[in-house]
Amino acid sequence: MSPSETIYFFLFGVAVLVGIMFIWLIFRRRKKWAISLSGLLVIGYVGSYFYYPALKVNTHAERYEQVKDYLGKNYPNEKFTIIPKHYEEGYTVGQFDINTIETPTIGVTLRVDKEGQVKQIGTWTKQDHPKQQELWREIEFIHGSTYSLDKEIPEITKQDEWIEGQLTAFALTINDKPAIAIFNYSSAGYSLLDLQQGEREGFVSIEEAGYAFIYIDKKYQGETVTIHLKNGEEYTLNVDQHKGKLIVQK
Repeated sequence: MSPSETIYFFLFGVAVLVGIMFIWLIFRRRKKWAISLSGLLVIGYVGSYFYYPALKVNTHAERYEQVKDYLGKNYPNEKFTIIPKHYEEGYTVGQFDINTIETPTIGVTLRVDKEGQVKQIGTWTKQDHPKQQELWREIEFIHGSTYSLDKEIPEITKQDEWIEGQLTAFALTINDKPAIAIFNYSSAGYSLLDLQQGEREGFVSIEEAGYAFIYIDKKYQGETVTIHLKNGEEYTLNVDQHKGKLIVQK
């Protein structure tokens, strides 16, 4: 039983005790009535306490079927993993971690309420602390809008990388568009500092930590690319020598 449930039954017990006190005050001259009513309150309290675990199991099983029907109706062409099927200690009744068979490491948390309404209340990932060279894969989860079962997973390909201590940069294509992602990485954790995406067959640039990062798509048609830096200077590159690579200038 969770701490909140323990508190609930404690307060419920206090309410029962107060009720018994009022019964004896009201029926102090009719002890049989007082004993009978007090007994009913105690039996009801004890019965509800011992029935509560079974109630959670039954309610969860009912809501499992509801969330299963919801997924089948709204996503008929998808196959899902739903956890937990049966109620277990540590889980919340009517709350399920869902993922498609194709994406076992990321998913959503759905909750079914008393009215049978299904609502997404969160997202989750099972990925362990990634290697520095694999940070770019995290973008699949965070790119665009908040992850949901309706979200189309972007097609991401790493083209190049650059690592200098904790600063980590990747040249990517995201849905056939050039992009650059900058991360800060350490053994304690990591964070996405910036993510910029250019136009299809174009180029993209980012300035971070005193560096200028430039990536030119392999299909770029121009002969040169000019980058306007934050300090007001311009930086021009010959495309044939640099496209398809991550260019880094300090």
